This record gives sequence, C-alpha cells and structure tokens, in this order.
Amino acid sequence: MNKRQFQHQCGRINDWLLIILAFFLPLSTTVASVAALLFLACWLIEGDFRRKYKEISTNAMSRAVLVYIALLFVGLLWNSYLDASASGIQKQWKMLLMPLFLTAIRPEQRWQVLWAFIVGMGVMMLSTYLAWLGLLQYADVSQERLTKKSFHVVYNPMLAFTIYLLLYQLIWGRLRLWLRLTVLLLAGLMFINMFMTDGRTGQLVLFVLMGVLLFQYFQTSLWKALLALVLAPPLIFWASYHLSPTFKDRVDLAREEVQIYKHNPRTSVGQRLFFWEHSWQIFKESPLLGVGTGAFEPAYAKRNGKYSPHMPVTDNPHNQYILASVQLGLLGLGTLLALFATQLWQAWKSTDDWGKLRLAFPVFFLMVMFTESYLLIHETGILFSLLSAILYRQVPPAGMAAVAESGQKEGATLPG
Repeated sequence: MNKRQFQHQCGRINDWLLIILAFFLPLSTTVASVAALLFLACWLIEGDFRRKYKEISTNAMSRAVLVYIALLFVGLLWNSYLDASASGIQKQWKMLLMPLFLTAIRPEQRWQVLWAFIVGMGVMMLSTYLAWLGLLQYADVSQERLTKKSFHVVYNPMLAFTIYLLLYQLIWGRLRLWLRLTVLLLAGLMFINMFMTDGRTGQLVLFVLMGVLLFQYFQTSLWKALLALVLAPPLIFWASYHLSPTFKDRVDLAREEVQIYKHNPRTSVGQRLFFWEHSWQIFKESPLLGVGTGAFEPAYAKRNGKYSPHMPVTDNPHNQYILASVQLGLLGLGTLLALFATQLWQAWKSTDDWGKLRLAFPVFFLMVMFTESYLLIHETGILFSLLSAILYRQVPPAGMAAVAESGQKEGATLPG
C-alpha cells in the first residue's frame, strides 16, 4: 500500500468513526472521546489540506465557529486570573471539531450518521425502561432514578431532538412501511420516556420542537402554521402535566422552589437563580469585554466570598448566555448569538429538504442554553459540532449529481 492509498484509507476509516462517534455519544463519553481522537489522527494523516482549507474558509458556519474560538483566545489577554485561562479554553475543545467534521462528512453519509445517533439514543432509552422494570441496575441507576447521577441534564434534551428527527422522517422521509412503523413505535416510546425521566429542560424544549414541527407541517397556510406554533406547546404541556406524575411533580417542585427562593435559595432552581443574579452583578462591572476567558469561576468565587459566603461557589452559571456575557461581555454574547444567527440564515436560504432541520436545530440549542452551558458539556458540545457540520455543509455544484445518485441508493433513509 503506497502513501496515497494509505491516506485514502484513513478517509474511509473516518466515515466509520463518525458513525461510531454518533452512536456512542449518548452511551459512553470514553468511547466518544476515543473516536474523536482517532478521527483527528486520521484527518491529519489523510492530508488534502488545500481542499479542507478551502471548504472551511468558505463555509459560513465554520467561519462563525472559528471567530467564536478566536475570541476565546483573545479573551485571555484581559483575564487577570491567569491560572484559570487553560480551563476556559479546554472546556470549549468540542467546538474545534466542527470545521474538521465539515471537511470529512460526505453528503450521502449525513443521514447514516444521524441514524447512528438515533439508534444510540434508542439503546440509552431501552436501558431506562429496563431500570424502570427492575431488570437493570448499575451505579446509582434504579427504579427510582432511571439515569445515572445528573445525566438527565443531557439525556432529555438530546431525547427531545431525537423525537423531532424521528417525526421529521415519519412525515417527510421516504420510508418503507416496516421502517415507518418502527419509527412511529420508537418515537412513541421516546415520548413516553421523556416524562418518565427527570430532565425538565428536555421536556420543555420538546414542547417547543413540537410547535416548530407543526409550524413546518402547516407552513403552506400561514394562519394554520402560526396557530400550531402558538397552541401546540401549551396543549402538550397541559396534557403532560395531567398524564405524567413524574412531570407533574417536577413542575410543582420547580414552582415551589421559585416561590421560596428569597428565603431558601439552596434548591435546584433556587441555586440557578442565585448564580444568575450574582453573575449579572459581575457582568455590570465589565459589560463590554467581560472578565476574560476562563475567569468566571475565580471572579464568581471572589464575589461570593464577599457577599454570600454561606452559598456554594460555581464554575458555571448554568446558562450559556450568562457565561458568555460574564467572560467576554457584550462582544462575547454577540459572537455566541452570531453562531445561531448564521444557522438560522442558512435555514432561511435553504432550497433543499434539509431546511426544516436547519431551522429546528438552532431553535433547540437557543432554548436549552437558557438552563445550562451546553456548549461546555461533553455530549452536547460534540453534538453541536457534529450536527452543525452535517446540516450546514455546502454541497459543491459539481457534486450534485453524485449526491442525487447516492440518495437513490439510500432509498428509505434519505429525505430527498
């Protein structure tokens, strides 16, 4: 095997590594991390850097990501807590994968990777049902807690988007009857599972995504689309509240924690509100440029020690917008929002069947980032990079015929 053949093989290996990464993303951070590292090694060995540079530099989404990452490095210049600088960059490494994924994902492979993620989520969902039935128990997973530790923070939001993907395929995908029935069953099981588990963020974003889905379904009639967008989320919320004891208990608990916040902020919701309130005070001291990349934790600890030593410190305000604003000021918040503005613009310009997904994905992330810094978390950080590469990759005009041909070969799984 000569050098060129070896490099070509590395490119083909990366096809499988992307599928493996997508499948194990909800299942194992270790396997997903190893797959990402192997992908990087093969990406470097494969070479073809001229093509890759051109694709990265001409893609609007990859440019937005690189500007965001560049600002993180520039933000080190005004960080007065230099020992925290490395941590601020390290937590964002998942973002750097997006331009690399972009140059590796082949157009005809996009739904293969998405299906791998869906199947991985299906396996994860199955484990929660087995735990619910008392047939599976590991770590702190039991019939009372269906996911380990705080995994519901990422599981339920990813489950919400998976449900959207399945319903998208059910409505607009060219599926054979047996696959259509399988997708319908899987979506139903996931919908039920959403309200058996504890992730309130995932449950709330599901209501929004269902509104988006119905809006897209009725978009040929503007009044029907707007009516669906307005009515679907509250109606689904009302039905879930009255049909799911777990969801009802979580909603009631959140409402109670908000009511007692001033007297007892040491609750799940109360601590978030407390973090947000104190982060706002830090932001007001440096509104334009912030305290610098990686300086949130020491800056918060300093304020907390002065004004509220009885409360725990945090390295994360559990809100991506607040984190960006505190670290990099309005400039950082604007750069963060530019990522999703770029995605929404690409969705608006879309003339192919991927336009609906290109709209739903930023809506999904814009919603969940109100309750957690999801770009920092391993699973959702990689999910952002992987799906951004899949959804916003520009197909070269010269390759359109090949894409169409491969789409015909995929048949059931490619939505056109």
